[in-house]
Amino acid sequence: MAAAPFRRESVIPILILLCVALAAFVVVLAARLRSAASHIAELRAQRDRDVETLAKSRQEALQRSSMDDELQRVQTALSDAQAALATVRAERDTAIRDAEVAHSQRHAFLAGLAHDLRNPLAPLSNGIELLRLTDNDPAGRLRTRGIMERQVGNLMRIADELSDLARLSGTHATLQQGSFDLGPVLHGLAERMAPALKPQEMTLQVDAQALPRLRGDAQRIAQAVGHLVDDILRHTERGSAIRIVASTDGQAVALTVGSAADLDEAAGSAPPPLEDVDVAALGLGVALAYQLALLHGGRLQGKRPPGARRARFTLTLPVDARVAAETQASTAPALPVNGEPALAVLLADDNVDFSHSFGTMLELLGHHVEVVHDGLSAVAAIVGSPPDIAFVDIGMPSLDGVETVRRVRGQGNTQDVLLVAVTGRGGAEDRARAAEAGFDRYLVKPFAMQDVRDALDAAHAVRSGGRAPGSFASSQAG
Repeated sequence: MAAAPFRRESVIPILILLCVALAAFVVVLAARLRSAASHIAELRAQRDRDVETLAKSRQEALQRSSMDDELQRVQTALSDAQAALATVRAERDTAIRDAEVAHSQRHAFLAGLAHDLRNPLAPLSNGIELLRLTDNDPAGRLRTRGIMERQVGNLMRIADELSDLARLSGTHATLQQGSFDLGPVLHGLAERMAPALKPQEMTLQVDAQALPRLRGDAQRIAQAVGHLVDDILRHTERGSAIRIVASTDGQAVALTVGSAADLDEAAGSAPPPLEDVDVAALGLGVALAYQLALLHGGRLQGKRPPGARRARFTLTLPVDARVAAETQASTAPALPVNGEPALAVLLADDNVDFSHSFGTMLELLGHHVEVVHDGLSAVAAIVGSPPDIAFVDIGMPSLDGVETVRRVRGQGNTQDVLLVAVTGRGGAEDRARAAEAGFDRYLVKPFAMQDVRDALDAAHAVRSGGRAPGSFASSQAG
């Protein structure tokens, strides 16, 4: 069979259909490409927004972190400020309490001082009236004068105690530091106070056995205990006994001072309840004892039964570590008489009673004593015939003791004379002037026999070539 002939007319429609199909495909493809491009653009836009959002979030996170750090610093600063404020408040509260205590103590002290002053002022006032009423009664006037003289003496004692308290409370208070045995100090105090106890038919008992040696001012310790005994004496019944009991507790020695009845009662099986006593309210003497305890690094406490006037005291003194291990040794003053050569002693003092009593004592010790009563005579006596030791009063007429020693030290033949200042003034400035003038030692009236012994021993040492004078030493703190 022969094939049908090709006809152009039949191909054209097919081509047209193909073109139409191709055009439709192109149109659809273009539409889809546009849609894809739009979608890609949206995705890019979304990406940019996400990136921007992420950047903002990061910035905000950084800002929050910085704010957290700043907040932490603020909180730390606030905590520090609160702690500082709490410290300031605590210091303020402590200062207020201390001020209240100081005010209370000052008020109590002034009240006690007023009481101490009224005691002698009342009989003095009565004495003035009695003198007016007893013009024709010589014996009565004589008795009244005796009363007034005793009360003036009491006023002078109060003035001395006030001066002493002011000196001890100052920043320049000093003590005569030295190692001493407390037992002989307390027994010596009992002997000295016997005349004051005898009129009241009272005794002072001392229980002080096997105590460690202390370092401090033995005279000042005796003074402090004496004031405590005097306070108990004034509030204890006639005929009673006062007792001092010393005990050791570790590195401290405790002195309990009270009436024997009170101490026996306290040591019983059922001791009565006690209340603390403000020692500042008990008068000048106890205030002095309190200050002396503080200067020795110790303390003073007082207790008494509720409602009672009489107190019992505990004076605590530390044991110096350097002498705590030493064997207890007696410090009873040994006088430089037994077998030792007599010394040539010059005594220069314008107080005739003092010169006579002190000079007699030195003569009884076996020494040769010359007495003068003014500075010019002292210079002439020391330069003319140099003694081994000279006790020179600071406040003499015509030439005071400081200028006397300056002139004496200017002479070549007086270099081996031990010069001892004797005075009623114990201030730091007075001591400095005496040392600068050339005094070797400084004694404050009234001084103990031990101080005299030390000075005489030093003169013996100079005489035997043991040492040269010029080492200034003060025997009593002012």
